[in-house]
Amino acid sequence: MFKHLLVTLDGSPRSEAVIPHAIDIAKTMNAEVTLLRIVDTANSDWSERGAIGKSQSSTSIKSTYVDQANAYLNRIAEQMAHAGITAHAVVKQGQPAKQIVATAKEADADAIAMATHSRRGLNRVMFGSVAEEVLHESNLPILLVRAA
Repeated sequence: MFKHLLVTLDGSPRSEAVIPHAIDIAKTMNAEVTLLRIVDTANSDWSERGAIGKSQSSTSIKSTYVDQANAYLNRIAEQMAHAGITAHAVVKQGQPAKQIVATAKEADADAIAMATHSRRGLNRVMFGSVAEEVLHESNLPILLVRAA
């Protein structure tokens, strides 16, 4: 029986395929949920400077991405609250698999739920699989939902 579920989201509709499953598990087991979004500020910083102009500082750009990620997770936490689930939002920066495993430990999660993009072939070789890395790095049960 799970008391605390870590749900990872990357901001894409595909990653949100895990949400209905997480809600079902949390409701059934009366579990708390931590929603996690990893922000890649290195890439975000470069693309935002190009779009916004070079006058903004790197710190304000990173802050904007963290604020947007928090707002995104808080919207999902509100949906879960309407379903009677206690959910918390956490935004981290860094290598996704390492941050997922570290956050699961910090939050004292019993399980991790995430969507997998099911990359194949060259895409998988070039980009790897965050889900696969988490499977190797964590000893927690992991619910993988194939994104449509």
